[in-house]
Amino acid sequence: MGSKNLKAITLCGDHSITVADPAGVDKIAGALRERSLGSLTDKYRKIGTVANLAVFNRLGTLPTRNFQQSTFDDADALSGESLTENNFSRRHGCAACTIRCERLFKALDGGEQRLEYETLFALGPLCGIDNPVVVLQAAQLCDLYGLDTISTGGTLAWAMECSERRLLPGAEELGLKFGQADALLAAIPAIAEGHGLGALLAQGSRRAAIEIGGESMHWAMHVKGLELPGYEPRSLKTMALGLAVSPRGACHNRSGAYEADFSGEVDRLRADSGRGVLVAGSEDFAAVLDSLIVCKFLRKCFTDFYSESANLLNKLTGWDYSSAELERAGERIHNLKKLFNMREGWRTEHDWLPPRLLTETLPTGVAQGIGLPAEELREMIQSYYQARGWDEFGFITEDKLKQLGLSGVSGSEFQLSK
Repeated sequence: MGSKNLKAITLCGDHSITVADPAGVDKIAGALRERSLGSLTDKYRKIGTVANLAVFNRLGTLPTRNFQQSTFDDADALSGESLTENNFSRRHGCAACTIRCERLFKALDGGEQRLEYETLFALGPLCGIDNPVVVLQAAQLCDLYGLDTISTGGTLAWAMECSERRLLPGAEELGLKFGQADALLAAIPAIAEGHGLGALLAQGSRRAAIEIGGESMHWAMHVKGLELPGYEPRSLKTMALGLAVSPRGACHNRSGAYEADFSGEVDRLRADSGRGVLVAGSEDFAAVLDSLIVCKFLRKCFTDFYSESANLLNKLTGWDYSSAELERAGERIHNLKKLFNMREGWRTEHDWLPPRLLTETLPTGVAQGIGLPAEELREMIQSYYQARGWDEFGFITEDKLKQLGLSGVSGSEFQLSK
């Protein structure tokens, strides 16, 4: 849509949709509502996603100063607990939601500002900002201008590092340096309005780094042009793989790979060839969850996600969909995403992480000294391609398309070989 300068699509229907089994749907919905009030959603109901900041800091997985560190010295000032105590305004949520994860905090202008962990991390520790009021102001500006907060924070953190290394012409006009609140707040309108250096930064860190050249690409923390979210890949090895291979780039919503790392199911500080199956499964799960339009914060409330979801889908539509068919739908969706990328010129080298993550070890926290050598990432990527049934270069084979019932989309429309 973005490439077509298309902002939105509006649909106007002229007839209602009949639910196949209203009583059956109500029964399932009631059970999920009851589960949603249990311990599995405590974090979201009590503090919201901003609770992640303090936890991630303790685990050494809070990206700080453009991923130079994995802990932030002033994390307490920005923690969800501190924000709730000092800046909390009210709790909010989607219509009829029992979790109500959204947190609105008091803004400097007397209004309210929504804040989630990713925004807090990107406009806070990632840019070296320790003042919660400044983070709230920056978030308010991003919302006003319609800017993604993760990409804005990631691009500004890159610019701050390049400025401090004297690699960014024109940086002095904004005074971009880590921890400089005035510079952060001045840069956001400059990006949105395309003024001065803002015109360059509006392109994102990848394109900006290509334009200024030199070593600046080393510190552009993106995958496929999308800036990294608030998870340190060197101390979350499954997540590292998930970010590297995602068709969308470094997106934490298209893969829940971090859950394996946090669960203790694997050693999050050590890479191995078993991560491919975990990442592929998390991607397919996310695809089905999104397609059913089920809230991600409800995901752990299912005892058997595919079986229960298939039952819900059948009650709604009158279909006879099995859990296996629903799981296979997730795999098809993901393969179609990859096919689109292949058509647009995807190559094996695009499934990779920024140089910093593969050459520098973590200098602080419980993960101090931990790194992610290129050979470890390469081993995990190969295990992922194998789990997907793709060839060793990451291309989808004709056989795989036939297995998924997608052979009709092969041929001239998509390139199926390296």
